[in-house]
Amino acid sequence: MAQIRIRPNGRIQFDIHLYGCRFREGTKLMDTPKNLANAKATLKKMSAEIDLGSFQYRDYFPNSKKVAKFEQLQRAAHPDRQYPFFDNFANQWFERKKATWKNSYQATIRAALDKYLIPEFGNTLVNEITLSQVDYFRQALKEGEKKDGSRLLSNRRINFLLWPLVAIVSLAAEECKFEYPLRRYKSLKEEKAESHPMTIDEVRKFLAKAPLKWKDYFIIRFWTGMRSCEVHGLEWEHIDFDHKLIRIRQNWVNGEVCDVKTPKSRRELKMCDTVFDAFKRIQAVKTGRSNFVFIAPTGLPPSTHFISRKLWFPTLKSAGLKPRRPYETRHTAAVLHIAAHENPLYISQMLGHSDTRLLFEVYAPYVANASRLDGSAFDSLMKSEGLG
Repeated sequence: MAQIRIRPNGRIQFDIHLYGCRFREGTKLMDTPKNLANAKATLKKMSAEIDLGSFQYRDYFPNSKKVAKFEQLQRAAHPDRQYPFFDNFANQWFERKKATWKNSYQATIRAALDKYLIPEFGNTLVNEITLSQVDYFRQALKEGEKKDGSRLLSNRRINFLLWPLVAIVSLAAEECKFEYPLRRYKSLKEEKAESHPMTIDEVRKFLAKAPLKWKDYFIIRFWTGMRSCEVHGLEWEHIDFDHKLIRIRQNWVNGEVCDVKTPKSRRELKMCDTVFDAFKRIQAVKTGRSNFVFIAPTGLPPSTHFISRKLWFPTLKSAGLKPRRPYETRHTAAVLHIAAHENPLYISQMLGHSDTRLLFEVYAPYVANASRLDGSAFDSLMKSEGLG
């Protein structure tokens, strides 16, 4: 049974007697006619669920310390309900899997669980999650909008958010011995991400407006096509001036050093004269004890947020260029190397791709008679246009 009491301080309290125990949950609601009417409506719903045997303590008091005790008593009273709640099993799944993931990926999955999956499915027993529930939730994600009316989440992002749910329910079905309910689940068809590489003229305009202190940083990104995390992870020991090589050995992600993205990402890049000179200029004005090549005002390597908000987008605006992602420096490097007739194999190795397939799939319209192997054609092209 459940009832309402008014505490001496005038606040409304729920008093629940179930499984031979008393559970009292206070509220911050004062005893006013409106609050009391709302509390009575909640009480009526709770009482109906108790009578039906469907009452779940966590649905009403999700942050209560008494949830665990209630569920222990509930499961003892109903031995046929031996299936865990989604949130408990999801947290166990995460703890079991996280050792196989990089810290940055752990944080991404943790965020997906805490922001999306657990709020939606946490109070549901894993064996009671249905395909229709998942479909309704996915549709709600698809309909989310930004202030400008554009979609909040792409199909690719939604697929990423939902794959932990599929993996968790699949494992639960296997270990808890119930029929897997998502056999007919299919991922959304993903849109191809649009690429907006810059032209040589746009690169020139951008560099002309880039903050002087960070101009060489952007030259290195436009010339090498390195990923943000790769550039930010560079230390001076990775810059081989004698052999004119950049040795990519680590990334800087979410404030810490981590391994490179893929085995092919661990590579050496030949430095053309322009990139060599850029590193020399950076080295000449180096201050402090940090071994990292690029240092933000925090004293640490820059974050992608710092580059985007403080440097990239303000420079685009100042140069009169349309907004695009900082990642377009990588696409720009690929396109301009192709335009310079560099060898596709060389370009793929420069970008850290496993083969030339991705290069041709993404940049096929730009591929022409390629022949050179060392980046000199690209550097010559840029110099002929007054850059470098």
